[in-house]
Amino acid sequence: MSSQDHRTRGGALAGERMSREERRNAILDAATEVFAAKGFEATRMDDVAGAASIAKGLLYKHFSSKDALFEALVDRQGRAYAAELRGVLQSADTASNPVEATRRGLALWLRQVSSDPATFQLSDPGSHDAYEQLRERMRAVIAEAIHAAAPDGDRRTEVLVAAAVQGAAEAVAKAWGTQQDEITEAEALDVLTSFCWGGLSLLMNRVTRSAPVP
Repeated sequence: MSSQDHRTRGGALAGERMSREERRNAILDAATEVFAAKGFEATRMDDVAGAASIAKGLLYKHFSSKDALFEALVDRQGRAYAAELRGVLQSADTASNPVEATRRGLALWLRQVSSDPATFQLSDPGSHDAYEQLRERMRAVIAEAIHAAAPDGDRRTEVLVAAAVQGAAEAVAKAWGTQQDEITEAEALDVLTSFCWGGLSLLMNRVTRSAPVP
């Protein structure tokens, strides 16, 4: 029997002590699966402890409540997603090809939503404060990209446009999630990019018109 056969869900060998950080990440990995399968309301701490193959007492040593556990899960996923989104938007030259930057960022969002339902697709995401923190982080990244494309723009307008882009992306991702057999990702992206770019182009045109003549 190989060493892999002795590994627990958390990735450590049976009987091998895990560091606190390793154990915490193993719990979050297990919680991601449980929340995705059962939803936030139906999930119990017993379910997560069982999925992580640990005693419930040990689970509570790491997370004081289900809310604390879920907040940590969303925070971890949100940080990783924000970093990835920022990288995508910065690697696509937003100054010379902002449409492509927009499309690539939206493509990442659609894929994240479909691949990580625990974080992005619970039945009532607005019911938990962790979701608003995640949304704020995403809006900040989008606003950064808008400012990079139109550095002379009004910061207040950028925030509003970022919120509009985010709202459209969430709505399309939710609708597309139930129609993936009928609508391809490329088709969903075409609709979403066209819609979002309409608002972004208006912002950039406004900046151009208001710029002083040299």
